[in-house]
Amino acid sequence: MSDPTFARRQRGWLLAQQGRHDLAEREYRLALAEDPHDADTHALLALVLAEQEPRRAEALEEARAAIGLAPDDAFPHYAEARVHLEAERWEPAQRAAEEAVRIDPDTPDHYVVLSAAHLGRRRWREALEAADQALAIDPTHTGGANLRATALVHLGRKDEAGATLHGALARDPENTHTHANQGWALLHRGDRTGALGHFREALRLDPESEWAREGLAEAMKARNPLYAGMLRYFLWMNRLPARTRWMVILGGWLGYRIVRGAADANPALAPWLVPLMVAYAAFVLLSWTAPQVFNAVLLASADGRYVLSPEQRRSGGWMAAGVAAAIVLVVAALVTDAGWVAMGALMFAAMLIPLAATFRGPRGRPTRVMSMVTVGLYAMAALSLVLVAQDLALGGILFSVVLLGVVATSWGVNLRGG
Repeated sequence: MSDPTFARRQRGWLLAQQGRHDLAEREYRLALAEDPHDADTHALLALVLAEQEPRRAEALEEARAAIGLAPDDAFPHYAEARVHLEAERWEPAQRAAEEAVRIDPDTPDHYVVLSAAHLGRRRWREALEAADQALAIDPTHTGGANLRATALVHLGRKDEAGATLHGALARDPENTHTHANQGWALLHRGDRTGALGHFREALRLDPESEWAREGLAEAMKARNPLYAGMLRYFLWMNRLPARTRWMVILGGWLGYRIVRGAADANPALAPWLVPLMVAYAAFVLLSWTAPQVFNAVLLASADGRYVLSPEQRRSGGWMAAGVAAAIVLVVAALVTDAGWVAMGALMFAAMLIPLAATFRGPRGRPTRVMSMVTVGLYAMAALSLVLVAQDLALGGILFSVVLLGVVATSWGVNLRGG
């Protein structure tokens, strides 16, 4: 006599593999109605709910219910790790994955989620070690091969990454994620044409692959030589450990201060040093805003609108509006030579940094908080402009507050990302 709970769970699992999450959820909930204490069904339901961004809080509740029912079973901890990974909560994902590994060190999937958590935290060596442990158990594990290649790319070992992905594609040439990873590996190597081919193949196999869509958008933006240079800088910085990235950022800022001091102390050198300072300021602004600015550029083409995700389209639209406002004020400042308009141009140009930061970093609460901060800074910038135009002292105070807010948010986002 068959177990109806087991049969429903099996149907749910098959439906989930086909991407039919609503039907899978229905089967799991029917199974739980028959046996509400089945830990595996709670864990499987958590995995299905985690695929739906608005329902990740429910997913976490189901994963923790599974752990409560079977704390010594590895699968509920694995499910919790997957839920955290989907929400980009890297540290709790790592803890849950480590617990799954502790309970069952012979399942490669446990090392795969651990490797993914390390990648999220930019811990490339630890990610490589975990992926290697997965492949030691199952040398044909596609997920382990993909994560190993990603870690190798970030460690600068691009040839090894290419060999790993080549082997994975030989074993499974229809794997969407492997094609997307090969595209990213080629993008890191500067092979934009090869990257485009793999991203397009990944999207042919799975038109919903956000990883491939994001890569295709980056490769298309890299057709612009300016963005291609910025992309090389972004990818290089992304490979560096957090401490080294901070040294680069601080080194650039200190260099700027030294050059500015030299220009102030030696007016004869100013014509040579001021262009350097302007170029550095432009580079800093572009390093913050280039992805969103070129999202706006892609929005102007039919292909661009296709490859950009809804969030990228939003970021491009808002950045286009922000850049337009800054340009209008810059032109007005040049035409009118009015001091308050020049202050407005400076503020609205600087405001592009928190505007871009709104679309960076993990989704969820940090993004909502950054959105509110950005709206508040724009409101203060507009009010400051009105007050300065009327020669009110409060306008100058608000001007300083806005610029301090821009600096604080930029450093805060860097700290969060490091």
